[in-house]
Amino acid sequence: MVQNKHILLWCSPGFGLVDMWLPIIRKLKKKGGVKIDFIFPEPSSLRLEEKNSDLFNLAEQFSDNTIYRGYSGRWFIAETLVDAKAGIKFSKFDEKIMRLSSRLTRGVVSKYFFLRLIGRYISIILKYIITTKENFSHYAFYDFSSSNNIDAILCDITVEEKHVNKELRNEFKNVQKFSVFHGLSATWVEPYFNCEKTVSKRSNVTVYSVSNLETDGYKKCFGILDKNIVHAGIPRHDNDWIKFIFNQVNRTEEEVFDSFVFIIGRPASPYNAAKRKKAALKDIHNKICIENKLKLIVKTHPKESLDGVDGKIYEDALGLENYGKTWVYSNTHPFVLGSKAIFAVSFYSGVSIDMLAFNKPTIEYLNLEGLESYDNESSLRNKRGAPVFQFRYADLVLGASSTAEFNKHVDSLLNQYNETISPLFLNYNKYFETFSSSSSMVANDIFKKI
Repeated sequence: MVQNKHILLWCSPGFGLVDMWLPIIRKLKKKGGVKIDFIFPEPSSLRLEEKNSDLFNLAEQFSDNTIYRGYSGRWFIAETLVDAKAGIKFSKFDEKIMRLSSRLTRGVVSKYFFLRLIGRYISIILKYIITTKENFSHYAFYDFSSSNNIDAILCDITVEEKHVNKELRNEFKNVQKFSVFHGLSATWVEPYFNCEKTVSKRSNVTVYSVSNLETDGYKKCFGILDKNIVHAGIPRHDNDWIKFIFNQVNRTEEEVFDSFVFIIGRPASPYNAAKRKKAALKDIHNKICIENKLKLIVKTHPKESLDGVDGKIYEDALGLENYGKTWVYSNTHPFVLGSKAIFAVSFYSGVSIDMLAFNKPTIEYLNLEGLESYDNESSLRNKRGAPVFQFRYADLVLGASSTAEFNKHVDSLLNQYNETISPLFLNYNKYFETFSSSSSMVANDIFKKI
């Protein structure tokens, strides 16, 4: 069939958004006559996602062309995601130099003019080196004049104002947009969905919400018209999409261990500093592996560098000598790991909501107490007054801020599983109404409007 509809998937902020849109894109493709190109404004999105991960390989099946921005700031186009990833010319040495430049120009020492000036020169030199490497690679440049025939943009409208999206925001300001939030979230409790000032109305954006509780935030904070907010549930929790994933993905690590706990990775950060993350992982290993003789499978976050700080944390906390015995890494899709795990442990992740679709709970092990940026008068707080993030506030996870709390939750899950998970599952059903085929509903609506 002749392709007569041209759609772009605006992949910001990266593969998290791709993951949300894929079940819908699959349904759009089945209709025929649709070409869907993926466009990545942030080079790190392609660079950090492992090309042998299940998500990357799933995305490869549904992208026609991949448009991406290199670290030089120029735009390129490739026929496949693999080729686009190969086109990102940025070495580990380049990364170290970029971090040095960033510290000098925006860090604590930036108050010294001379150091700030050195940082700027380093940045200019690095850009020249990257530009030269890209020139020798002979990848095809992308001309935005060829995007005049775009029929629709698939995106997350809540991140449109990010600086990295400025160029695309201007290029596609008059193109009809369809929006899905870039991950599973209790957005209605977050500040960006509870803004004080109402923004201007936008008539060319349709939003597909996962919860009715998001409606007011989309209207007030993002200017979406009430008639353009379609409550669609969670497309990636459709039974046919889950079945498709299970038929597609590689199954390796989860078959090594008969009985395991799934660790949902997250890079060390200001709210989970390396010292705290390492201590939490030691607690997890002691309780799960040593005391209860169970195993761990770690699904790392794309921003976790296994040959950097995060890899060292895992090796020190879980024991490099124990790799393959009590724990392993995995690139397998979270749905496969989660469905086979006893339960999951996260350091704050929307994947915890995915786990509830499989009737599996998540313990969120994260202590924000004493961290000025996260323990203040505007912080969300649990029933005992401790600062928490959205999933604990909405009671979608079992929250642990200490060794004792973590151990208590593990004991409850191992001894009273159904009683422990029941409140979480009730909240999942209360917040997120499920549909028999959410992805078809969204795809049909988009196809009708373009």
